[in-house]
Amino acid sequence: MRSRVYVDISNLSEPGVALGTARRLLAYLRDHRLSLAGAMFSMVLVASLNLVAPWVTKIVIDDHVVDGDFGAVAVSLLALLGIYGLRALTMMATIILVQRSGQIVIYGLTRDLYRHLLRLPMLYFEREATGETLSRLTADVNAVQRATMGPTLGALVGLLTMFVYVAVLFALEWRLTLLILSVVPPMILLSAYSARELRKRYRTVQETLAEMNTTIEENLKGIRVSRAFAREGDEMQRFSRDNTSNLRANMDTATVESISTPSIQALSSLSIGAIILYGGWQITDGTLTTGTLVAFLAFVTLFHRPLTEIIQVNYVMQSALAAADRIFQFMDEPRDQTDRPDMERLEEFGGRVEFRDVDFAYEPDKPVLRGVNLTAERGEVIALVGPTGAGKTTIVNLLGRYYDPDAGGIFLDGRDAHNFRSSSIREQMAFVLQETYLFSDTIGGNIRYGMPEATDEEVRRAAEQANATEFVDELPDGFEAVVGGGGVQLSRGQVQRISLARALLADPVVLVLDEATSDVDTETEALIQQAMDAAMAGRTVFVIAHRLSTIRRADQILVVDDGRIQERGTHDELLVSGGVYRQLHESQFAGLESAGQGPV
Repeated sequence: MRSRVYVDISNLSEPGVALGTARRLLAYLRDHRLSLAGAMFSMVLVASLNLVAPWVTKIVIDDHVVDGDFGAVAVSLLALLGIYGLRALTMMATIILVQRSGQIVIYGLTRDLYRHLLRLPMLYFEREATGETLSRLTADVNAVQRATMGPTLGALVGLLTMFVYVAVLFALEWRLTLLILSVVPPMILLSAYSARELRKRYRTVQETLAEMNTTIEENLKGIRVSRAFAREGDEMQRFSRDNTSNLRANMDTATVESISTPSIQALSSLSIGAIILYGGWQITDGTLTTGTLVAFLAFVTLFHRPLTEIIQVNYVMQSALAAADRIFQFMDEPRDQTDRPDMERLEEFGGRVEFRDVDFAYEPDKPVLRGVNLTAERGEVIALVGPTGAGKTTIVNLLGRYYDPDAGGIFLDGRDAHNFRSSSIREQMAFVLQETYLFSDTIGGNIRYGMPEATDEEVRRAAEQANATEFVDELPDGFEAVVGGGGVQLSRGQVQRISLARALLADPVVLVLDEATSDVDTETEALIQQAMDAAMAGRTVFVIAHRLSTIRRADQILVVDDGRIQERGTHDELLVSGGVYRQLHESQFAGLESAGQGPV
């Protein structure tokens, strides 16, 4: 069961935090200023055209309708139609440019997110839940997308045009304008308060959604386990807890919205009521014309529209800022530091591997390896045995430069591996793991994964070497048969043989077999063992195994315990020495020998 991680969100309400997050988002538009400028210009043009219609309406009522000049009224109406048509065309251009600007932000953000994901150290993936990471790549990005698709830019332009509306309103009737402006300060204060509260609450929404996604992801991966132990009810309760937490977080957010939105709308309605009351009195008093009041109310509607949009966009923006803060928190995770710009590629590699006094720890003061020394020549098979957690897999992970030693060094043909790019080292290696993975692709595509340019003949030859053609040819679509994610449509032995074929096709100098036959039946193990024997020829091979029957012919057997190599030698030498290896051997084969079968 994973531990829940709660992030301190107390500083999210600080203006500096939100401003810094907004700046990082806007940086994605830095190279697309022209599109953004075009979008803003078209929005300003739409806002300007909105100013014309009420003014024309005032002229029609005060100068033509009152005088009965219906010819002029008809001309004015045609002019209004032309204005509305031009506004429609301008709005079309606005939508295209705004959508383009928003999509540019999302494209760049998701590109950088995924690029950063691929460069994170292995320790990050061992520490963080997969659902949490997926939530940042999906739910958080979607929250940012909702804010960048137009409302935010429209609200920004609306804020600018509000000043123009105020100037027009003052020109029409300054006393009515003061009535309108009297409610703006409380609106701003209420909006600022709700912004601060909403940003914290939206962060909680995103966090609880990530928890729920993690639960779903884990349940999908572990569905066989939960059903095998009849734990469906418990898993449903676990999901219900996460779902309830998300519901409460959303309801908490809705509570703030339900208070702020009606309050702001009430202030807006109150100001309009005051205008009608005071403006009606001015008309009866003869100090205001009917057309002016109608135009004034139309302009007030235009003035309130961007103000209302800003308040509504505030909700979307707070959600986006909370999500963006989580995204940038992820992007601030330190990248894998195993490579440096000055490192060279490992082009020629003869296959000689040395560990010299290697120490390593995943966490400070918790050593996993201590003083490890070993030498492997090309063509040799090095077997690593020992109890779980002794450090066997860590040794081969260090060889692949998934991590770097804390002390000592690893040398390839006498050259320090720390001077070579990790990717170039891994190109010389292939891994066949106990928990191997097949992608949602064809069998041929999975075998070809390490060498995409391989021909069909080469794929088949690798499958034959891995004893995989025996079952692949029986499938209706053969190598074109599609397997589900993880290879769930195949048996464990079949998955392992495809994984071995994938490794063989890559033609590695170093082959690592990590518990490759630990959870298959005896018959399948024999098939895989035959394939592995053929695969080992001419390569430097590291084998991690609990079944000692698979490593009897190894050139060196290293017994690893408590992070140290406690014993080393051939199978026969270690049996004679009477140490840990002999004890392991006797414990595994005691049952077979008592049954009269003897060691296999």
